[in-house]
Amino acid sequence: MRTPHLDAQYERELQEIRVGLARTGARAEGMVRNSVRAILERDPALARLVVADDKELDQLEVDLDQECVQLLARRAPVGQDLRLVMTALKSVVDMERMGDLAEHIAQRSIELTTTLGIEAQPECVAIASAVQVNVERVMLALAHEDGTTARAVIGADNAIDDLHNQHLRRLIQLAKDHPGQLERTLAWASVSRHLERISDHACNVAEMVVFLAEGQMMRHGGPRASRS
Repeated sequence: MRTPHLDAQYERELQEIRVGLARTGARAEGMVRNSVRAILERDPALARLVVADDKELDQLEVDLDQECVQLLARRAPVGQDLRLVMTALKSVVDMERMGDLAEHIAQRSIELTTTLGIEAQPECVAIASAVQVNVERVMLALAHEDGTTARAVIGADNAIDDLHNQHLRRLIQLAKDHPGQLERTLAWASVSRHLERISDHACNVAEMVVFLAEGQMMRHGGPRASRS
């Protein structure tokens, strides 16, 4: 268990980074969850909320970046404290990208509700469920500095990739069978790709959780190469 610093102000500054990281992760997770609900339930009002939330997520990223840079400048942290700051600086970028991708899904949801036709295929529903689970798990792993759960998130990504590829094959066949539905099949392909990329960013966060918890860097030649 981590021992708090005797310098109470320094400890508060570190805690502010932890809180900012948790708040940013919660916002990204919520956007992913709501974007999936919006597109599967044909809920344009919820989709518009996701789009609006992106500005708040962007601001959370900026605020956390500033806190990290200021702490680096004032405190020159080492050891576990430095790993925390590095984890925050890297993970917040992936969280912001998750939010951007959730916004893209929400925008597709609004477009798809304006017409009728091909709806979510079984593979898309399965991808959406698996991605939500992976995002939830990585945020829990980050909160508890749990390397084991973080590794499980990374391990689950291959199955999501397989589902995405299966989904694309089905959509290609649907486009051939129903040429009048080409725009909708392309929209669903875009949704699938956005979901698959969200999982990739969750894996990037998971790699940083392993670094934070165990001191092992998994990026750039480690046990698993990072996906940018």
